[in-house]
Amino acid sequence: MAVAGVLATSQLTVAPRAQADPDAVAKAQEALQKIEAESSAIDARYIQLQSQLDDASTALGEATKDLDGQRAKVGELSKHLGQFAMLRYQTSGVDMTTTLLTSDDEADFLNQLSTIQTVTDRANDRVQTLQLAQADLAVTQQEAAQARQRIAKDKAEQAKVAAEYRKKEAEAQQVLDRLTAEEKERLAELERKQEQERQAKAREAIEAARQAEAASASASASAPPSASPTPGASPSSSETPTSEADDTAAAAAGSGRASDAVSFALAQVGKSYVMGATGPGAYDCSGLMLRAWGNAGVSLPRTSQAQFGAGSSVATSGLQPGDLVFYYSGISHVGMYIGKGMIVHASNPRTGVKVSPVDSMPVAGARRVG
Repeated sequence: MAVAGVLATSQLTVAPRAQADPDAVAKAQEALQKIEAESSAIDARYIQLQSQLDDASTALGEATKDLDGQRAKVGELSKHLGQFAMLRYQTSGVDMTTTLLTSDDEADFLNQLSTIQTVTDRANDRVQTLQLAQADLAVTQQEAAQARQRIAKDKAEQAKVAAEYRKKEAEAQQVLDRLTAEEKERLAELERKQEQERQAKAREAIEAARQAEAASASASASAPPSASPTPGASPSSSETPTSEADDTAAAAAGSGRASDAVSFALAQVGKSYVMGATGPGAYDCSGLMLRAWGNAGVSLPRTSQAQFGAGSSVATSGLQPGDLVFYYSGISHVGMYIGKGMIVHASNPRTGVKVSPVDSMPVAGARRVG
């Protein structure tokens, strides 16, 4: 778990130096890694609740729209039936036998009788239609009420989850506060060196991707028509890269969309991490994957757990740029492989979107979605 952001705001006193515990930094890193794993699980729950809230809000919107139409329909049917009821009331005292005996024209009587029967049949049909419309209206009203209940419940649960997340962040700060000034400086220096290594590898990965993309474009342009790949074809498993040096090249040749997704994700490095955010100014882990691959024309589910069911499984030894790498038991974090053994991911509120080693967290699996 990175702590550079917190350390940057800490007041470090360099003299006099307190006695430093030789294992303090290692213990602090271990504690912070444990807190980050727990925070990731809380974050995943928050995002799941946000997805449920979005679904419930959509359902409520649709139900509300349906309610307006159904109320209008019931009102119109009720109006017509009211008019027919008035007609029936006005003619209720007319006896058919008397009408027949006093009628001068039998054909006219039969026409009147037929007309009354037709109107009666139509009224009966409208009564049945009204009853069905009223039943539909009642069902829609119930659906709207249930959607409102789900929204209220999920919002309350989401508030609890957010409080738990803040508690974990406070625990991380407490771990740092227990360090002496010398230990904080040592931890910050270690963090700076690791970040420099990550950035160097990221630059290598970006450059390798550019070169591979250019080589692929050049090869495609010079290849005879018969050698052109079938549009939409995906690379076979036999094309899995055998080393970090050529994994970016293989991905660029196999999927231009993967290159687009990687480029988009890397362009977000340095932006903030916010639970439930999907850009453009901030992201959570799955939100970054959603937007990066969406920018490349591939639709992904919202949560990291759901994204773990997208695409096809791939071994970590055969990762290509663009592949999604999932972390922790239960799947609570996701990043995107960019080559050179690195991923880009929305890490946490302290470090935001950054580049990290693919094995910096416990890997649960990987998926190829492009």
